[in-house]
Amino acid sequence: MNFIKPAAHILQEYYQDPQTNLRMLLTRFLDSYHDSDKSPLTRTVYGVVRKDIALEHVIGLFLKNKSQAPAPTVYTLLKIAVFLLVFSDSYPEYAVVNETVSAAAKKEKPFVNAVLRELLRHLQEVKGRLAQSANLSLKYAIAPGLVTSLTQIDAASEADLEYLDREPAFHLRFNPQQMTMAQARQILAASGIPCRELPQLDCFETQAAGQVLEKSEELGGFYIQNTGSQAVALVAAAYAKKIVCDVAAAPGGKSLTLACLRPDLKIWASDVSPQRLCLLEQNIRRLHLNNISSFVADIFRYPQGQEAADLVIIDAPCTSSGTLRKNPDLKSKINREMVEKNARQQRLMLASLVERFPHARWLYAVCSFIHEESEGVVEKVAAARGLEAVAIQPLLEKYHFRVKKIKFGCYLLPSDLNNDLFYISLLEPKKSK
Repeated sequence: MNFIKPAAHILQEYYQDPQTNLRMLLTRFLDSYHDSDKSPLTRTVYGVVRKDIALEHVIGLFLKNKSQAPAPTVYTLLKIAVFLLVFSDSYPEYAVVNETVSAAAKKEKPFVNAVLRELLRHLQEVKGRLAQSANLSLKYAIAPGLVTSLTQIDAASEADLEYLDREPAFHLRFNPQQMTMAQARQILAASGIPCRELPQLDCFETQAAGQVLEKSEELGGFYIQNTGSQAVALVAAAYAKKIVCDVAAAPGGKSLTLACLRPDLKIWASDVSPQRLCLLEQNIRRLHLNNISSFVADIFRYPQGQEAADLVIIDAPCTSSGTLRKNPDLKSKINREMVEKNARQQRLMLASLVERFPHARWLYAVCSFIHEESEGVVEKVAAARGLEAVAIQPLLEKYHFRVKKIKFGCYLLPSDLNNDLFYISLLEPKKSK
């Protein structure tokens, strides 16, 4: 269990500034981590952050001074140990306690040992109380405000919250002009990548993202894109005519999938970030796609020359609340100020594009289930600009997505496709009566 000290190091840095991007922090650490098996460290770090609300509750049960949290270094070690004892069955209980105490500073060892030994005496009781708790925020370690937002779209059942509390699944796509499904299956099997097929989407699902990244040369014909993001490309493919503008394209999953699905289309893919756009350009070359043109552009100062586009895709920057499974730090990080700031920017973006492309359709998407940055954005812009929604629910359901339809768009809810939660709306000018 030599991952406890490294996990504590990463988590201490994260807790010093919870606005830190956990994924980037972990990736930076793993680049210099020499253990051949990085999975225990990765799963522990993500697991502790995923279960943070519940971990703090459990630790609090065994503190004599309940009004004061332990010192940060001690608190982090206790969180790791409680996660491994309560939410993981991969390691013997005595080993977890001994290794955690060993990782503590000399003066902290007695306190850490006392708390964990007391927890062990009541471990089954604690597990039972958590499992039977009527407090869903505690039971599934998710902020109450997010539970409220999920309730508004009928996605706050215990099954839905358990879905959002799981480790993520990853989805692999490929260019069908370069290989068939059978060939893709053979390559994945030869590379030892465990996966299941999603034939309705012509892609594969795996839990082994780390193995995929480590075998990037062998798997150069594949790219990772969650099924929720794929849904946006599927809608675009169904409604685009000749030319598509993807205006916040990087790192490019939607443009790549759209180019694969509709090689007859001309796709203009832009982003305000040259660095992020480089990732798209690398993927375009790697996948041998010749119908995507990429360039740097600001949505609010969009260059002339793209007026012929008949479909404009805007996957707007958002809280990413729909990606809780792969970004568990968001379960307690998203706040009202963040939501309101995003919503203002999203409304300005969508309104700007409606004005810039007056004869197109506009496909607005966010990987968020929060009303203010999804339907709330669209209903305000649609009312001000005279827009109406195109019905996309039947198309999404054809691909087996679980959908919540509302006035202007659809939410993708938890489903067997292991999709992130998305909001998607296809808009067009109101037809004159």
